Amino acid sequence: MLDSLIDYNATELLALLKKRDISGVELVDRCIQQYYDVNPALNAVVETNFEEARKSFKKFDDEFSTDDHPEPFLPLPVGVKDLNDVKGLKTTFGSPLFKNNVAKSDDDVVAQIRKASAVIFGKTNVPEHGFGATTTNPLQGSTGNPFDNSLSAGASTGGGAAAVASGIVPLATGSDFAGSLRTPASFCGIAGMRPSNGVVGTNRRSNIWSPFDVEGPMAKTAADCKLLLGAMAKTCSVDPFSKNMSKELQSPVKEVDLKKINVAFSYDLGFCVMSETYKKIFKNKLIKFDDFFASCRADCMDLSGAYETFMTLRSIGFLGDFGPMHQEFGDELGEVIIKELELARKLSCGEIAKAFLNHSQIVRHSDEFFDSYDLLITPAAAVPPFKHDLKYPSEIDGEFYEGYLDWEAISWGITLTQCPSVVINCGTDENKMPFGIQLIAKQHNDVFLLDVAHSIETAFLGIEDLKRPRPILEELAAIDAAT
Repeated sequence: MLDSLIDYNATELLALLKKRDISGVELVDRCIQQYYDVNPALNAVVETNFEEARKSFKKFDDEFSTDDHPEPFLPLPVGVKDLNDVKGLKTTFGSPLFKNNVAKSDDDVVAQIRKASAVIFGKTNVPEHGFGATTTNPLQGSTGNPFDNSLSAGASTGGGAAAVASGIVPLATGSDFAGSLRTPASFCGIAGMRPSNGVVGTNRRSNIWSPFDVEGPMAKTAADCKLLLGAMAKTCSVDPFSKNMSKELQSPVKEVDLKKINVAFSYDLGFCVMSETYKKIFKNKLIKFDDFFASCRADCMDLSGAYETFMTLRSIGFLGDFGPMHQEFGDELGEVIIKELELARKLSCGEIAKAFLNHSQIVRHSDEFFDSYDLLITPAAAVPPFKHDLKYPSEIDGEFYEGYLDWEAISWGITLTQCPSVVINCGTDENKMPFGIQLIAKQHNDVFLLDVAHSIETAFLGIEDLKRPRPILEELAAIDAAT
């Protein structure tokens, strides 16, 4: 029945499993075959867990009952980002320093999805230490885009995005700091969500007070993201942002009457780098769906001082995470990390205090903004996917940018607000590469945001220029055969 996994999303596969129209073993075997067909051309999955996955699904098939199951119940293959520990598999962080680092236990995020019957398919590729504009590292190499494998899949969850988009796995876990779930989702034509802080309570952050680094889901659709987020969500006693989980998060998505939604849109949040090409594409796409809503007008929250605030607070995190490692490993940490540490060590106490105060104001302004609007829509990226050998898009419309994250401000600007955001596909650009839009809602309104995102995706299905494209699987398989 499963001739091609690319034609099924996670919600559909779960329904087929529950009805026993397919077996778990049949599903995982098809995923494994897809891995062999396209992963050599993509390098999305860098370590496999096939033997354990087949055993898990064999047990599922033998013991499954069609009686009701407590939610969350997600017996599907899941790719896990190679920053998370999976017992018995390597956690390399994309670094030669950790090439033999086999995890002795699951971290708390992986343990949580296993409770929901999720099956770990393998580890997905990351940039070195999770930092970089493209998913490239000296240990595992580069992850290709399923629509053109010579181009970037985004970062840092590029491996997860490419694996989902190409049908290797229906779901993948990830983390998001400056756009690590959202940019790869945009580049690969799928959905990726940065949830509100505390939805996925975790002990993974070395600095438990960091407001930036969150765990989240990646899938073909917003409905699938809700499935995985419902399985990932949990409280954690040592996570100060952790909160009681909403039972609504573990319910299927609901259709929202978009005609009751008041929407703001922004090309650049008032300060972000945004290419003229992507401004034009966003404008042309928006014309095709702005009448979905009760109202849709140009506006955004006050993000004054966002650049200095984010870069300062991010540097503090770098110094905490990598300062001790620098003492141990020296220059082996890599060029990006060393440069960031040098910048961090130049910060003054006054600059740090100012950044904390300004961040507080940004959060307050963002909260007030959503008293007037239900939703904010922006482009999901500033530029199209670019070549692997380009470390980052340093020149946009003739202007040079020294910071490797300058081009990704449309993502990390929203990180500062603490608002949940989800990227969904909005058709393609003129080069047939995926184009994504970012949807943002008031802090802690994650369920509402996913329901709205699903409703917008559903509306896009009837519009040729807005529906989700199909990657070049036949070409990818041919590349493998040729090599």
